Amino acid sequence: MNREEVLDLLDTISVSYKNFVQDTDLLLKIWEEVLYQYDGGEVKQKLHEYMALEQFQYQPPTVDYLVSGLTKVCDKVDYTKQVVYCHLCKRPFNDAEQLKKHTERCLSVRYIVRQCKKRFNKEVNKRELYEMNQEEFDKRYEDLLKKIQATTTDEREKIRIGFIFNPPQAEVAKKYLNQK
Repeated sequence: MNREEVLDLLDTISVSYKNFVQDTDLLLKIWEEVLYQYDGGEVKQKLHEYMALEQFQYQPPTVDYLVSGLTKVCDKVDYTKQVVYCHLCKRPFNDAEQLKKHTERCLSVRYIVRQCKKRFNKEVNKRELYEMNQEEFDKRYEDLLKKIQATTTDEREKIRIGFIFNPPQAEVAKKYLNQK
């Protein structure tokens, strides 16, 4: 709180409580020293809550009471300014939803690159994959999965890819996962 907010708070208290005297510089100095660390709106809200309680109708609040349970402004974290990094490519993101979408794309890009190199001995441009719109990317991913399914000799892999195109019933998936 700044000086004007403290003065406004003290004025509110002195109007509401006739036995509260705010004319001393010492009182203003002490209240300022305590309140400068807190948000003015929160302290004012706490004062209004205090004044609404029947047991405090005739006794003015102390500065310590008004800040009890409040968090100092310097201890508050602005989560909107936090940056989170993709654990795969280390790109920064401010939004959890963007990070989630990117991570899904990032995992898929890594899979495409790995499979193209392993199965078809072909290099893939990662940047191109990241810059594609979702529809184009999904089409390319689906085409790759169909090629892998058609060329693989691993029956379990064929089944897993088939599950992507035609998700199985819960019992079938459970039976498949329990196989060794």
